[in-house]
Amino acid sequence: MLFKDVVGQQAVKQKMINMARTGRVPHAMMLLGPEGNGNLPLALALTQYIQCENRQEDDSCGVCPSCNKNQKFVHPDVHFTFPVVPKKSDEPPVSADYITDWRSALTANPYMNVNDWLQGIGAENRQGNITVRECHEIIKTMSLKTYESENKVQIIWLAEFLKEAGNTLLKIIEEPPADTIFILIVENVEMVLNTIISRTQLIKANAIDDADVKEALLKKFEMDEGAARRIARIADGNYNAAINIAEGQESENDKLLHKWLVCCFNLKLKPSAGNGSNLVDWIEEFAKIGRENQKIFLKYALFFLRECALVSLTGHSEKLEGEELKFAQGLGAKLGDEQFEKLAAIINQLYYHVERNANPKILFMSNSFKIASVFKGEAVEID
Repeated sequence: MLFKDVVGQQAVKQKMINMARTGRVPHAMMLLGPEGNGNLPLALALTQYIQCENRQEDDSCGVCPSCNKNQKFVHPDVHFTFPVVPKKSDEPPVSADYITDWRSALTANPYMNVNDWLQGIGAENRQGNITVRECHEIIKTMSLKTYESENKVQIIWLAEFLKEAGNTLLKIIEEPPADTIFILIVENVEMVLNTIISRTQLIKANAIDDADVKEALLKKFEMDEGAARRIARIADGNYNAAINIAEGQESENDKLLHKWLVCCFNLKLKPSAGNGSNLVDWIEEFAKIGRENQKIFLKYALFFLRECALVSLTGHSEKLEGEELKFAQGLGAKLGDEQFEKLAAIINQLYYHVERNANPKILFMSNSFKIASVFKGEAVEID
């Protein structure tokens, strides 16, 4: 991948370029940042730049044999580790079992999240993992000589999935063989062993600026600037989320959310026929839009609640306008900070269960009553 193809992150790109040009690339680095911010594309671009045979001042050439192999993710001196699930119940899985799927997934969308990846390999409800067996494979591979380039690179995507198995890698990360570079990509640093963190140089990349997301969407999709701007602000720096929204069914999530919250707001513990039937009608229609569009809707709901809380505190929002802003102002006047936190927790739980194929009718009916209780100021138990 070329640096110019990575969305935004100009400061981090320049830092990486300077490290490579001055020969100061650390032997072990941790790229830390939120989901969808481009840390995996940054790692791919840095790797290609390091190994480029005709390196330019601000990017790899993109045409030399090394670049061609890197762009197809088949360079013999670049190795990938990522969360996987067992193919055979009696054998711990390794990344090599899924390398063809991995290359296809990277080609389709290097901004993918772990759920995209695991669902793509048929994990269903199984949790991904990076096993001790995988760690031994890393040690074995990194101990070999390079095939073509001056450096061999080991990219570990979502290193938090190492868990305790990460202890196996401590020695090689601290004292790697010559010409070896480890790039660990992390979203949740709290889940990474402190002993690994202390052995890596931290490079932090924040969420992508809305303006950069908007420009990337305009380049990738046929849409007007207003639509791209709207998607960018909802995605909130997550380019993977922006792609999913842009590729999803055209829907007016603001109106959909407004109708749902109004149903919940009017709902009583013993709902009237009108309020109850309105909610049932909404759930029936919502269940038809499909799981991916339901996830997009819930991401929008989280974005909107976050902006509502901001409007409640400051009286304004830089991301809402028109009817959205008017509704947020009305909601912000009725609810307090604690209620917004509870609503966000409910939405997050809904997202979790939707990802895992829960029945949407049952799920949204039960949680609509929880939201109604939050609106009434009652205690609500979050699963």
